[in-house]
Amino acid sequence: MGGMARSVLGFQKALPMTDNALPESVRLRPMLQADLPSVHCLEVMSQPLPWPLWLFRRQLRSGASCWVLEAGGEIAGFGIVAIDKHRAHIMNMCVAPGYRRRGLGRRIMLHLLDVARHRHCRGAWLEVRRSNRPAVVLYRKLGFRTRRICKGYYPTRRGRLNGTVMVRPLRAPRSEKH
Repeated sequence: MGGMARSVLGFQKALPMTDNALPESVRLRPMLQADLPSVHCLEVMSQPLPWPLWLFRRQLRSGASCWVLEAGGEIAGFGIVAIDKHRAHIMNMCVAPGYRRRGLGRRIMLHLLDVARHRHCRGAWLEVRRSNRPAVVLYRKLGFRTRRICKGYYPTRRGRLNGTVMVRPLRAPRSEKH
């Protein structure tokens, strides 16, 4: 992995989980091709069976709205939403282990939902591992509700895990309401 990927690991160690302070400069920006090694490294650190690098490249090329969250100049998270007519599919969202439980996942999700609203989506949906309790709690707080359980949706090294499909309606941005 290149220098960018090493920076993801470096900041995670530099900011202990017990320290709730965030760097002053936390911002969301569009994901670039050059970010992919760091994004993929973060995915590998966070997921039991991570997306392959080519899938991130495909999302960038396909027109999905791909974002990175920078904290102190380092990539601390990312989010990807694909728009299909009037529906938004939250494809992937991740926060670096050393930055979790500080509101950054919420910040990324709110941004992805705002992107979907501005593209006139009427609803958003996502899949989540039922065992990922922190994510399920966050999504419920953001208005997502369980639509259905998908038995064996997620492959693992030891078998398959159930997934939950969650949905929520979206309203038009305030400036576009009539």
